[in-house]
Amino acid sequence: MKKKIAALLVAAAMTAGLISGCGSSTDTSASTAAGASEADAGGGTENEPADEGEPYEITMQVVTWGQTPEELEQVEGAINDIILPEINATVSLQPVAAWDIVNESQMALTSGEKMDLVNIFVCGAGMDSVSNYTSKNMILPLNDLVEKYGSDIKSTLGELLSIGYQGDQLYAIPSNTTMGGDYGFLIRKDYLDQAGITVDESRVYTPEEAEETLLALKEHFGEGYYGIALFGSGQLFYDFYEVDMLGGNGSTGVVLDPLGGNKTVVNLFETDEWMDYCKTIYRWAQEGLINPDVTTISDDVTSQLQTGYYFASTGAQIPGSDIQMATSVGTEFVQMTMIPAFSSTVTASQGLYAISRTSENPEKVMQFLNILYEERDREDSVAALLNAGLEGVSYEVMEEAGAAKAIVSAKEGSLWNVMIPAVYGDALASPKYAPLTSDIYDEYIAFNEKISNGRICDTFGYVFDPSEVSSEAAAVSAVVEQYLGLVGYGSVNPEEIMPEFIAALKDAGIDEVIAANQAQLDAWFAAKQ
Repeated sequence: MKKKIAALLVAAAMTAGLISGCGSSTDTSASTAAGASEADAGGGTENEPADEGEPYEITMQVVTWGQTPEELEQVEGAINDIILPEINATVSLQPVAAWDIVNESQMALTSGEKMDLVNIFVCGAGMDSVSNYTSKNMILPLNDLVEKYGSDIKSTLGELLSIGYQGDQLYAIPSNTTMGGDYGFLIRKDYLDQAGITVDESRVYTPEEAEETLLALKEHFGEGYYGIALFGSGQLFYDFYEVDMLGGNGSTGVVLDPLGGNKTVVNLFETDEWMDYCKTIYRWAQEGLINPDVTTISDDVTSQLQTGYYFASTGAQIPGSDIQMATSVGTEFVQMTMIPAFSSTVTASQGLYAISRTSENPEKVMQFLNILYEERDREDSVAALLNAGLEGVSYEVMEEAGAAKAIVSAKEGSLWNVMIPAVYGDALASPKYAPLTSDIYDEYIAFNEKISNGRICDTFGYVFDPSEVSSEAAAVSAVVEQYLGLVGYGSVNPEEIMPEFIAALKDAGIDEVIAANQAQLDAWFAAKQ
């Protein structure tokens, strides 16, 4: 299971593709409690000198692939050298594995354990979301705190900050990363060359054209080779169609064609698009493009590709994804795009930080968060330390790129690669790994500008709050988990099983969930007028 989760971000090159979302909770008790916490916390404005007294220790979750980096204690010390004189605080970094973070966080907060910064890792297998915490009153609204202490957060994130909102309340601060990714495949160039196939990286392919390419590779290399390295019980629907999951994982309703002005929430699994996808992926499985053991494979995508028996990986690709995959696998890759990059609440999400209700000094924690988004030189950048580790210990600088930016190479023996990157502060302005070059920073900017130019969903920033239909939403989620593995990767003929799947969703109450989602979306649009 651990390897499966790791593959999610490796294949997607650390973008958001399949994941969960946020809800909307603006209860009076939450606002009142937050105000009391802020009033009791003390501290000054973000430009005042550090207050006197004992330093406040900020407990901060950091997400790993299951190992604790040897340098973590040194990184923690380096961060404290920066923040102690500035805000009279220290940080205690609490490593937690990506696949454990949802359970560990909620168990800790339910028991009242002191925790300041909760990482809401939306790329994890637990389908985490802000609503998982607001629905249980576990995290604080942050509007006043960001207004008082978060000037760098606001200036760095701009519109991206909206994905941390539920209704008119801000509950979580997202990292600054790319706003989406090009959905499709990364295909081994050496195999394409051997089969005499050319893929034009500048054009958009249809699923039928992708199928022709994969079948041609299959015909050339024969039995024992598979089209796509996959794992688990997910599916490729989001590589085939533009869809906004409305801050969720798809089970509570989606909007199809979200860039075309559509505002209708539908049950994804009852649509013609879903059935067309299922028929396609079932055909791919029958053609041998998908390993029949896909739902039980434990090796991650990179490991599968390294065996030489898979042609491609799938997911959302950002600038440098092909280079990073080539470095990991040891051979060059070519990108085949089926959905050009666009931005929704989910595709723009990587990881967000929320302040727990068990925090004893929310103001101090927000001052620390703001430091993560300040433009700083690398030696004073907390974001660079969290995203890349320590210079000379975790990496060596290959090319300077200004401020905290640099192209670096991992030092032998460093375990910092077991940390999840791109979830800490201004990740786009942090060190990146060779063989990327300093041009990558301009490529990120251009990539986001391309998305901003007409590729942002009208529903961007909206998230569904399932609390009013929580029982039905939970029952629907259980049904989806039961059936998705059967149809999502083509294990069963969809024409035989989809009627049963849809009936089970109806019995679980999906129509009530969809109706609640539509009502909230309508109200959200009305409030924007």
